[in-house]
Amino acid sequence: MVTPKTFLLVMPDYSDFSELFMKNLEKSGFQASLITDKIPVFKYKGNQRLLNFFRKTFLKDKNFKKELVANFKQNEFLKLADDLKQNFDYVLVIRPDEFPIPFIEKFRNKTSKLIAYQWDGIEKFPEVKNYFSLFDSFFCFEEVKDVENVKKITNFYFDFDDFKSTQPIQKNMRPVFYFVGLDWENRRKKIDNFVQFAVENNISLNFYLQEFDKNENKNPNITYIKKRISFAENLEFVKKADVLLDFVDPRHDGLSIRFFEGMYYKKKVITDNKMVRNYEFYHPSNILVLENNYQDIDEFLKIPYYEISDKIVKKYGFSSWIKKIIKE
Repeated sequence: MVTPKTFLLVMPDYSDFSELFMKNLEKSGFQASLITDKIPVFKYKGNQRLLNFFRKTFLKDKNFKKELVANFKQNEFLKLADDLKQNFDYVLVIRPDEFPIPFIEKFRNKTSKLIAYQWDGIEKFPEVKNYFSLFDSFFCFEEVKDVENVKKITNFYFDFDDFKSTQPIQKNMRPVFYFVGLDWENRRKKIDNFVQFAVENNISLNFYLQEFDKNENKNPNITYIKKRISFAENLEFVKKADVLLDFVDPRHDGLSIRFFEGMYYKKKVITDNKMVRNYEFYHPSNILVLENNYQDIDEFLKIPYYEISDKIVKKYGFSSWIKKIIKE
């Protein structure tokens, strides 16, 4: 019997994503362990509260508490790393910029393959550039030029069996368009314009924006949420939708996970991300790229879904994705 490879996943405690990653890792044959950024809440010790009040009030020092919190978090993370008594074949850190650098450095002696994956854009969180050199391989869903160990890799869909429906999904009488994302100010205008078009054309919207940037002019046809929709809930919305919507963040140049969910669940996608045309799974019957062509949406909805080959679909599943990042 082959002994399974050991795998440590380090990632933010983000919705139910860590649970999904762990299930997929186990399905792929790894003996997986997990560390998240869920640590105790900072509390003042001794006279720190009084000292902070004095420094903030009389010395105009607003950084003292921030430094206390940062040191506290770093020490808590270092304890987590020190408590690990085993070495791992692979350590994967997702969103490494969410963790202190000394904590990341601890894993250098605990694995022969230290890997990072930045599932958000580099320019959206530029602090992550300070982490590139810490890893054997650093992957991102958008291209980063002139950095030797940073490699582009697409997003993926989770492919363990729990989420794959075996029952055909009934088409809706009125087309249902689904979107969930953060309420970034830099894409608010184009989202409002599209929502207005959908309402005027009798399109049913399941449209959710999580509050992020301050928004004094909320769109009455959008549901604004404070907490993230879980990934399991998200996939239920995906299954019931006819079309998945994608509005690119101007700071990104890669593809969001919506394209891969669409391919896996055979859902059409409407997007303003022109880059999707460069990918092998792109087909104009399945993906409509918005370029001031709202008038094409009605015809796009009438065209049957074009079946993508199983070989291509499987290439973008988690099982293929994880094999690729541990080899490169």
